[in-house]
Amino acid sequence: MKHKQGIRPLTLSLALAGAVAATHLPAAWAGDSKGAKQSDVMSEDMREAWMEGKLETALLFNRHLNNFAIDPDVDGTHVTLEGTVASDIDKDLAEQIALSIDGIESVDNELEVKADYIERDVDETADDFSNRVEDATLTAEVKIKLLANSNTEGLEINVDTKNRVVTLSGEVDSDAGKDLAEKIAANVDGVREVNNNLNVKS
Repeated sequence: MKHKQGIRPLTLSLALAGAVAATHLPAAWAGDSKGAKQSDVMSEDMREAWMEGKLETALLFNRHLNNFAIDPDVDGTHVTLEGTVASDIDKDLAEQIALSIDGIESVDNELEVKADYIERDVDETADDFSNRVEDATLTAEVKIKLLANSNTEGLEINVDTKNRVVTLSGEVDSDAGKDLAEKIAANVDGVREVNNNLNVKS
């Protein structure tokens, strides 16, 4: 893929770093002894979200893979890859990229190989590429905002973004939690619309 108009991998890295810096951290992170245990859990969640962001960035900048068709889930030092690729070679490539991320020690590669799957166009324009970078950045920002909110931090919410439209999926405990997650996503600067596909646990 050709990087035009000065677009470089550093762009998304800086954007992800900015998303972390711009997030208002809970009081427990500021040295509150009562929240020390919560702080440790939150710190681990943030570390995992950051590692997911780094992996999604690496997938984004690989011209052979479509990062929007690959969903990584980091748990400690382990990552699970789900989604679709066009060949066994692409499946192995995604796994090797994951293992190259500092802090990831093992990979459960559950990617499905479909021979007729169409990968992204390698001749995409600079505008297309810029939109992909923005979508990946918005996904990272929404994830971090959800983790930083004490009412949504522990929820299993998957975030996907395409053309600045954020789609939320997964399960939450209540209708209130579902509405809160949607409002948090909608309030992230740059998000155009939110598709709330979250299910409320019965």
